[in-house]
Amino acid sequence: MGKRSYKDMNLYSCIVLNLLTSVLGIDLSQEGLDNKLEMILYNNKEGLSKSEIMHHIRSNHNMTTRILDHLVDEKYIVVDKDEKGYTVFPTKDGLLHVRDFNRFYASIYSKQIEDHYRYIGLPAWYRVVK
Repeated sequence: MGKRSYKDMNLYSCIVLNLLTSVLGIDLSQEGLDNKLEMILYNNKEGLSKSEIMHHIRSNHNMTTRILDHLVDEKYIVVDKDEKGYTVFPTKDGLLHVRDFNRFYASIYSKQIEDHYRYIGLPAWYRVVK
């Protein structure tokens, strides 16, 4: 049986925020992003379900809840609950955070990131900063 690599809250946060960024189709390196984000987020009605995030990060319900609670506490995401379930949206602070720290996360967690994406290929954000 293979050894599972440990993922901490920062790595999970990075993966979730980059996933939300990719759903929005935002290029975090674009010129003037800071000024465009509020309008992008205002016009965006797409989010991800909690189960989509759970599947992507390959985690159980309890760990996914902890990660989302952490991101809400940091004001990096908002979670809307309705009769269908939970929908997760990034905030401006969350997008700016992941933009500013992707290179840092990639340098510290490169082994874990490469392991996490070994079967589906490395995400664009990681390839750009590496």
